[in-house]
Amino acid sequence: MVAAARHDAILRELELRGSLQNAAFAQRLGVSAMTLRRDLLELEARGLVVRVHGGATSPAVAAQQERAGADRGPVVSRPVATIGMIVPTANYYFPEVIRGASQAARELNCRLVVGATNYSPDEELRQAERLIAGGVDALMITPHDAIRDEVSPLRDLLESARIPVVLVERSVEESTAGRFEWVRSDHVYGAEMAVRHLMDQGHRRIALAARPAATVASLQEGFDRAMRRLNGDGYALRRDLTTPRIGENVTIAELNCLLDDCQEQQVTAAVILGDADSMAFTDLVIERGLRIPDDFAVVAYDDEISALAAVPLTAVAPPKHELGHAAVRLCVDRLRQPEGSPHTIVRMTLLPSLVVRESTVRT
Repeated sequence: MVAAARHDAILRELELRGSLQNAAFAQRLGVSAMTLRRDLLELEARGLVVRVHGGATSPAVAAQQERAGADRGPVVSRPVATIGMIVPTANYYFPEVIRGASQAARELNCRLVVGATNYSPDEELRQAERLIAGGVDALMITPHDAIRDEVSPLRDLLESARIPVVLVERSVEESTAGRFEWVRSDHVYGAEMAVRHLMDQGHRRIALAARPAATVASLQEGFDRAMRRLNGDGYALRRDLTTPRIGENVTIAELNCLLDDCQEQQVTAAVILGDADSMAFTDLVIERGLRIPDDFAVVAYDDEISALAAVPLTAVAPPKHELGHAAVRLCVDRLRQPEGSPHTIVRMTLLPSLVVRESTVRT
């Protein structure tokens, strides 16, 4: 690590925690105690740190930076931490999560570095290794799927990292979760809320359809939990949709088959994962001469563009912005704790909201 990078790390550490111990911090930077002492001497000569026995303190780093740079013009505020963020995609669902994280980073004077993996396990491992080796102070990561394996290269890397790691919109099996922390949406509650809303409108025969996604198992659990409340006085139809290649219309064919089954089984409502599939399904319902919501009701699970459908769609909206914002705050909270101090493991679950529109309730 070059001298400028070490100096930056020292100043960020002092701004975060107020003090550092020479031996522990030299080990963290991977440098000798003599190198760290020379760095502290240079920073002290510039008026940025105060050396004490065994370490250094900085009672007013920001004020000292301003005084040291008075003759050089305006001083740009130094980020107090660099936080890495790895997401499966920057094209769908996660842009709003990233915006929430970016807002929190600005509020907390942190630098956010984002990478997308296109749902590749190899790429998420490569990016995590690169960010950790590059010296990020904390890492937020959304693996392509929930971490279920007790032994995997990614799990080993995250567990051994000497920086705070927060899973975003993912969790770990409780029996093997260890000290993992996470911030995620309660998709079980979201699906249950959608079904309860349809039941309140008088529907008893309801379908759930979804393409493969990390959230599907939770949607199924919430769907089943809500349907069990009917005590046999209902009917649940479940369909798995495939993910077509670009240019194919497999989804439309599958949605047509789903609608065939709904009509055959007298299903009168559906919860469909994803705005695009929900909108396409709604168009097919209308083409068959069915009235929405009188003859058939649709709830989209997501709320990216649901309001723009031919019939504005009632939607379950995961708290995407809040997810990113809360994950950054958790990272910074961890960074502000004295190194080695005990802390309570945080596993934060945020509730989705239901946005009611014309696809389920006539206005």
